[in-house]
Amino acid sequence: MTDDLREFVKHLAERRPKSRLIGIGFSLGANILTKYVGEEGAGCRFVAAASVCNPFDIDTTVRAMCAPTIKNRFLYAAALTRSLISVFTSNQKVILAGEVALDAKRIVSARNINEFNEEYTIKVFGYQSAKELNVGGSCVHYLKDIQVPMLFINALDDPMCYRRTIPFDDIAKNPHLVLACTRYGGHLAYFEGTSVTPWLPSQLSSFVESMLTWK
Repeated sequence: MTDDLREFVKHLAERRPKSRLIGIGFSLGANILTKYVGEEGAGCRFVAAASVCNPFDIDTTVRAMCAPTIKNRFLYAAALTRSLISVFTSNQKVILAGEVALDAKRIVSARNINEFNEEYTIKVFGYQSAKELNVGGSCVHYLKDIQVPMLFINALDDPMCYRRTIPFDDIAKNPHLVLACTRYGGHLAYFEGTSVTPWLPSQLSSFVESMLTWK
């Protein structure tokens, strides 16, 4: 799940070898970024990185989002499933023309993220099951291997990236990592003041400036 990012960073570093790179990821992108930084270890081309609203443990997150609750049926999980199906149907001709055998009817009939992954994602990426995909794609297993400064920002009221999936102990054990948890913020919905000013840009800008100055 990190191959695309790795290829992009490699290309960027080759084109701009003297540039100091900092990676910032949001939501699932934060998970992919974190996994990549951990996989690269001491050889990571980023001088620092930041993760916002990271689910960390994809398997636990997906299982929670597939639970038979009213919230999952009508809100976030349902919207995400519809979005995945929409991307598939918009590109259906190209996808079905590929070498992987797929059942379009079963894909568009998926009732949740797990069913979509079983019918589409694992077949395209060569996994044996959705659980294998979820566990293998989780960044939580790579936190111990990160060797560049990395900031994690998560909201405790995030309706998609649950508090119980935040690896407080694992982050605390790695001196390169800092976790900033806010009481509120939802999922990428950080605003402040009566004017509803976006809060994240200033925090991330401050982090980037500090890292570039420090390095």
